[in-house]
Amino acid sequence: MDENKTAYIGFGSNIENRLGYIESAIEEMEKKGFSILKMSPIYETPALLPPNALEGWNSPFLNGVVQVQCGGASPQQLLHSLKTIEKKLGRKKNLKWAPRTIDLDILLFNEQVINTEELQIPHPELENRNFILTPLKEMEPFLKVPIKGVNNTVLELFRCLQLKLPTWMHILNVTPDSFSDGGHLNLSNYTSILQRISDQNIHIVDLGAESTRPGATPVSPEEEWRRLAPYVELFFSFYKNKMFRPKLSLDTRYPQTAIKGIDRGVDIINDVGGLSDGMLEVLKNTKVEYILMHSMTVPASRDKTLPINEDPVDEIKKWLQRKINILKEHHISLDRIIFDPGIGFGKTADQSLNILKRIPEFYCFPLRILVGHSRKSFMKLFSSDNPMDRDCESAGLSLSLVRQGVDVLRVHEADFHARVLRGFIA
Repeated sequence: MDENKTAYIGFGSNIENRLGYIESAIEEMEKKGFSILKMSPIYETPALLPPNALEGWNSPFLNGVVQVQCGGASPQQLLHSLKTIEKKLGRKKNLKWAPRTIDLDILLFNEQVINTEELQIPHPELENRNFILTPLKEMEPFLKVPIKGVNNTVLELFRCLQLKLPTWMHILNVTPDSFSDGGHLNLSNYTSILQRISDQNIHIVDLGAESTRPGATPVSPEEEWRRLAPYVELFFSFYKNKMFRPKLSLDTRYPQTAIKGIDRGVDIINDVGGLSDGMLEVLKNTKVEYILMHSMTVPASRDKTLPINEDPVDEIKKWLQRKINILKEHHISLDRIIFDPGIGFGKTADQSLNILKRIPEFYCFPLRILVGHSRKSFMKLFSSDNPMDRDCESAGLSLSLVRQGVDVLRVHEADFHARVLRGFIA
């Protein structure tokens, strides 16, 4: 008997206390002996509806994916258990497209392919559903999915979707001198911000304590950690008894800070230095995700940019290929790496806007892509507002980047951006 069988189960709810039903379903899985290995972030999406949908059916879903260890259970036994959980939580089976308390679907079961009237694995609509592929990609971007005799990675399938959902990263700066929000975050308003972004299902919180704006004074690793430590501690305290939480990212170029954060549970290191000194060792000795950002200097300098007479995308692609070669040489799996082209870091305003319009050209690399465009100075090309007042322009760019299929959008006021997207895809 194979005790190491694992399955990926999609979950969704669009009635009343949606998150409560999801949490209850996962608790029921554990009661039935299925060990929870990983849980994805939660994404909100419009309901899929037939042409004759009844009034009141158009209610948005919360969706995600959970990976479970099945012990000796077969796919058929797992299916029976999930149907039992659905019934216990009040799922009605009389109308297929009606709102539901909970929907549980087996997406994958080890590498098995099953095609019976009762059960199909992989899930027959997996390759077409953004609310399946997006959370699955954030869990396991290189996971192989056998479809029509071909093994595709989840990331490859995601790239083929017509409408791709972004993962939202919310910027929080513990600095007095950041370019648009310096001095606005403090311990007294921090928990209210965490509650606000949790209510909007924001997926990542990015904490930074060193300004990287042009002309900024560098901060020592000791001072950086002194600023960050209480916010890291309070973050985990806030989410201590919650089943779901955003991932926590540290925006740092210092390996000393990265190690301290990882020791306390940080999920992602966001390195504006692009494999700065010592970061390779951090990656080799840990399992965290890592954001690899292109930059010319840190802090950014208006005097050092990509060559004006060269294609900026081509220049960044050459740089990225060199970094990928280094990562491979050190046996660091690329499924942990998220690439950021570094908008505004060593680029003129025109170059930054050019890069933003051509993000899909980076999809030739097997990496998730992050873009940090929010409130940045290149917006002077079309906005005369102060950086603090550029959220509308930033949200407009976010929608453009969603259309291009960017994986992660790093923005100020991520809850505002998520609300704008909700209207865009309704």
